Amino acid sequence: MTGREQISRQIAYLLIFIATILLFAVLKITASVVIPVILAIMFSFVLLPIVRGMNKIHLPWIFNIVVVTILFVVGIAVLGTLVFASLRTILSEYSKYESKFLSIYKFFANRFNLGFDADKSFFYNLQSALGEQFNIGIMMRRMLFSLSANMVSIARNILVIVLMFIFLLVEMHITGEKLREAFEGRMKNRLFQIVKRIMTQVVRFISIKFFISLATGLLIYATAKIVGLDFAVVWGFFAFVLNFIPNFGSIVSVAATSVFALLQFFPHPAPIIFIVAGTTTVNMVLGNFIEPRIEGHNLGISPFVILVMLSLWGWMWGFVGMILAVPLTVIIKIICENIPLLHPVAILLGNKPQDTRLEFTTYEEEDGLKDTVPEKESDTAHP
Repeated sequence: MTGREQISRQIAYLLIFIATILLFAVLKITASVVIPVILAIMFSFVLLPIVRGMNKIHLPWIFNIVVVTILFVVGIAVLGTLVFASLRTILSEYSKYESKFLSIYKFFANRFNLGFDADKSFFYNLQSALGEQFNIGIMMRRMLFSLSANMVSIARNILVIVLMFIFLLVEMHITGEKLREAFEGRMKNRLFQIVKRIMTQVVRFISIKFFISLATGLLIYATAKIVGLDFAVVWGFFAFVLNFIPNFGSIVSVAATSVFALLQFFPHPAPIIFIVAGTTTVNMVLGNFIEPRIEGHNLGISPFVILVMLSLWGWMWGFVGMILAVPLTVIIKIICENIPLLHPVAILLGNKPQDTRLEFTTYEEEDGLKDTVPEKESDTAHP
């Protein structure tokens, strides 16, 4: 490589770095607009295999979309109603748990010399131990007020997401044809490869993750029901949602369910141990054994990169960003693998350099064998 080529490459990397910073800034500023679009895309990825499966039995594509959308909306409505009703019950029965909270805190306060005033509430005693900056009562009131104030906004966003993924599913049926008509030659072939691999890997990851998370939620719900843990629907729902966050999500789910079991069943150890052991086993078996076997291979992303991306997208988009961190990282890695200038970035994102370089070779071989996208293969652009 000549000196001029090195300078050109360095300038290109600098411009890409600046463009990336600007892109993340724009995504941060426009989060309220971008997040519903990204969620709609992810939901369409989850539902696409079902629509395609129905299409294989010669049902019309539009009919499949309508049926899947109705089932999806009904499922969201039923689950939302159950969770909301459980949360209302938690608030209405707060006084029931106040004495339990206080007795448990008194036990640990005496054991570890924490501040305790028998005439004060649980939150007052907890605040005295944590410090004045942690006003638990105010924090809870703010959280509940924020949830109530945002109900209209949440309902609007759900409606927008549903409408978007309906049109996305319709569009995916003709994605290959659009690519074939919009581009020519090697550009069409390279773009087709990128879209195909993004769709294939992300759809596979999201679909498997969704159904593994659903199974996790149902099993946690069943575990809670067996021992009579209150608000089993809430703990199952939390397990389902948090399972989308790699590593940390399942830990938070197990911890939250176990703490509430301690609050409800203390001082009886048997149901507490059952909840701790049951929730831990469900998450470990499904997350560490069944999910990898179904996927067949990992996504080729470094665990350290996943942690960094969880922090980055969490800072940008909050909890939703943490859920979307891995799929978005997969998309970024695939794009970098298909652009020679960005191959170093793909290697840094990847788990093993030799595996990432093997992907480069595969892409180059496919690109060399085909100058245009075959007519029959255009359907694979919507996997």
